[in-house]
Amino acid sequence: MKQKIYKRKWFKIITGAVLAIAIILVFFYWQGRPSKNIIWGINFSPAYARYLGADPIVEFKDILTELSPKKVRLMAYWEEIEGERGKFDFRQTDALLKLAEEHNAKILMVVGRKQPHWPECHQPEWYMGLPEIEKETVLLNFIQAAVNHFKTFPAIERWQVENEPFFDYGKDCPITSSAFLKQEVDLVKSLDNRPVVITDSGEKGGWFQAAKFADVFGSTMYRKVHNPRYGGYVQYPLPPAFYRIRAGILRTFSHVDNIIGVELQAEPWFARDINDTPLTEQFALMNPELFKEYTDYARSAGFSENYFWGTEWWYWLKEKQNDSSMWEAAKKVLEE
Repeated sequence: MKQKIYKRKWFKIITGAVLAIAIILVFFYWQGRPSKNIIWGINFSPAYARYLGADPIVEFKDILTELSPKKVRLMAYWEEIEGERGKFDFRQTDALLKLAEEHNAKILMVVGRKQPHWPECHQPEWYMGLPEIEKETVLLNFIQAAVNHFKTFPAIERWQVENEPFFDYGKDCPITSSAFLKQEVDLVKSLDNRPVVITDSGEKGGWFQAAKFADVFGSTMYRKVHNPRYGGYVQYPLPPAFYRIRAGILRTFSHVDNIIGVELQAEPWFARDINDTPLTEQFALMNPELFKEYTDYARSAGFSENYFWGTEWWYWLKEKQNDSSMWEAAKKVLEE
């Protein structure tokens, strides 16, 4: 008899705990407040476009003309702008910003050392031999010069300071300290009043540390990645509700209300160089059907904005491989 009472007691405790957790998750799920009118944008890396054999200016103009993205996350790589210490060359980025203005595209401009695309940390060669304390000084000088120069362009809607600053990923690319990120953000805010975006990994990041410094928080959203630790490709077993709940938690316990998707996977996660990866393998990892699946997934997650990751690959397929299937699939969504 005592054993039955004991089991019944624990059954009630476990049932109550599960019910309480479910209620909490439902609360945060609704706090996620999904957007019904999602804005679709793209990422654009002039360096990666060039690596794939294109003229970045020509490619960007074709993207703006044919795909008509409303939003663009644009990288301002330090090594391209200040290849020689103290000498800044903004001409390429200026041309891209002028094109964006002509096509009414709003720019999320990324500044800092940690920038999207491998090897994640982007710096000129002369930087590497400097003492650590001097490295911080020259990086702040670069950010100041870049923001002061680019702030005259009305196409810029927001600044992104560093990329996933607290996520340990990339070749010789350590995380950014909170103290130094604060210096960077404070510097940008002292130079211009446009909002600052801070980003973190959607799947592995903690979010709160990044959101502490953000006016707008940006999350990545990847579905299938290559991880040697697990023997190859891994599909994240996460429902869209995962992002809604995380967004609800962030909105409840931080000052950040605006949460956007800065990298929505729309190209293969390459385990090796694109030139060494057969097209059949590439299309097994990303194709128009998967593109639609990932886009629908993002709709359900409900971020107000999503920037597709893979634009340069779509263009490379169209121009170099005579396959415009991804280009046309993206065009339909971006025209919404």
